[in-house]
Amino acid sequence: MVQFRHEIKMGISAFDRVMLSSRLSHGLKRDGHTGPNGSYVVRSIYFDDDNDTAVKEKLAGVKYREKFRIRTYDSFASVIKLEKKVKNNGVGYKESARLTREECQSLLRGNYDFLIERSEAVCKQLYIKMRTGLFKPKTIVQYNREAYVWNPGRVRITIDSNLKTGIASIDFLNFELPLTSAMDNGNSILEIKYDSFLPAHISNLIKLDSRQKGAFSKYVLCRRYR
Repeated sequence: MVQFRHEIKMGISAFDRVMLSSRLSHGLKRDGHTGPNGSYVVRSIYFDDDNDTAVKEKLAGVKYREKFRIRTYDSFASVIKLEKKVKNNGVGYKESARLTREECQSLLRGNYDFLIERSEAVCKQLYIKMRTGLFKPKTIVQYNREAYVWNPGRVRITIDSNLKTGIASIDFLNFELPLTSAMDNGNSILEIKYDSFLPAHISNLIKLDSRQKGAFSKYVLCRRYR
């Protein structure tokens, strides 16, 4: 059963990032993916159609939106996931399916027939889009993520920094591919996700009242360069 979650995004400065990292590391647990330096790399490649519908809908503020992407978390690509992210008026959910390296490469080359044989809904949905909507991989998005969790309320807070993109390349599994910075002045993106409510002690850690929420999209920021 699909469970929608609340999602808040806001841009923060380099100073804010240092301050929030200190507060959150003392008040919450680190995400299990966290490496020895306190963060981990997230790399995605997003799909869109020839009309760039995902970009245009985001910029236009369309309430219901879908995005498809492939995502991995380290240069070994030990885990590769196909994901569909749905947003509807401030809440959202995500569906996913594991891909092998061979399936990932095949999909990026435009050989997607194997998707129809998979049982996961996200695979069948992407197959239909690629078959009928001139849907294809568009842009690599990569960043460093700090992640903190509070399990009782399924609260997850992330700070995404060092946003980069691969211009005019879909060589997703090539981790030596030169990337271009996609965010100015060392800024970061703060994201807060939770189920039904955000506990007061976590809101106080972040001090949401003093921060301006925004409609940030890392995919849209990276599409400025292509």
